[in-house]
Amino acid sequence: MNRAQSCGRIALFAALLLLAPTAVFAQDSSPKKPEVSSNRYRMDDNSIPGPEQEFLAKRAGEYTRTIKFVGQPNADANASSGTSKISVALGGRFVVEENNDTVFGRPVSGTRIYGFNNITRQFEVVSMYTGSTAMIFFTGTSSDGGKTIDLTGATQNLRGEKVPLHAVIRQVDDNQFVVTLMSAGADGKESAFQETTYTRKK
Repeated sequence: MNRAQSCGRIALFAALLLLAPTAVFAQDSSPKKPEVSSNRYRMDDNSIPGPEQEFLAKRAGEYTRTIKFVGQPNADANASSGTSKISVALGGRFVVEENNDTVFGRPVSGTRIYGFNNITRQFEVVSMYTGSTAMIFFTGTSSDGGKTIDLTGATQNLRGEKVPLHAVIRQVDDNQFVVTLMSAGADGKESAFQETTYTRKK
């Protein structure tokens, strides 16, 4: 191989070395189509409020509350009272309740968040009040579009032991609904211990 041929091959090799990364760079810098997950639209649909959320949102407004401790004697005569404000949050996805009551002569305040999980197809409730630092979580279902919601949850007694709770929310009409709380006694039988009636203010 003569000197001219050798120089020509070196020049060609150098040109190839320069072109190769340029081609790779050009390929990498070209716009790529975004990868779309097969369940992308399903996830988007699950984030959109549906009929269950719309039903809960109809409760928005201001209410009076009557609280009866139905497991005690003279429950009607010893009923407590208060007020509640219910508002829609996060674009109709949740409903927030804030209430202020007088129970046995003492002020008690509480907050509850209601929602319907489109993925699990369950209603969910988080309940907090000034009588505790615990948050109580309920989940449940409805067979009539939300008019009657059957929920289960749990709290703790002063010894830290788990106490199962059962709640039923029953819509009486557009202006009234009732929340009944139940729990099992020492005999294992479930019974109601509190009933709260919400009546929309006029």
